[in-house]
Amino acid sequence: MIALGIVALATLAANGSRQLRYSAVALLGVSLAANAMTAGQLTVTQLAVEGCGALVACGILYVAARDRTYGEDPGWRLWLATIVAAAATAACFATLRTASSETVSVPLIGEDPSGVTAQVAAFWLISSGVAILVTAQTPVRGSLGAILMITGVELLVRLLTVPQLGLSLLLGWVEVVIALAGGFLIVNERVVREN
Repeated sequence: MIALGIVALATLAANGSRQLRYSAVALLGVSLAANAMTAGQLTVTQLAVEGCGALVACGILYVAARDRTYGEDPGWRLWLATIVAAAATAACFATLRTASSETVSVPLIGEDPSGVTAQVAAFWLISSGVAILVTAQTPVRGSLGAILMITGVELLVRLLTVPQLGLSLLLGWVEVVIALAGGFLIVNERVVREN
């Protein structure tokens, strides 16, 4: 439950940041908290692959910012994205969860064998990413929303009973490709603004 709170707070920090560099650092915090939440279910190789994918993606966005002043003021879009994400998370958990019992018990500290916290975190990240993409004006927030969605998908994939390494590699690469595309768009936008 504590890791779920950290994921939610880091997501809000990334969404509410006005500077791209701070958003990139907050995205890394989201990924680390998500990996810590389900660390017991992953091998060291999978943790390394997903951690490296997140680190590279956040590094690309951090470098694309070039300085501390570049970013986008979320303004009213922060509140709209947060409200939509909270409502969508509750709706998704109520209808799509795979926990078999009607009553859900979530441990405050330690592993969650039922996977409820991972499901809630995944729904939160995916719905936050969609809400941010819908309200984005520039590639800064678009990249942020897309990477949050990939992190949520990574959490859902961990609940599957299939070999995980291939999926971890695929999603790690998708995260890096999204960051590269976002970095390319960010650099192009800065060139247009400066000319």
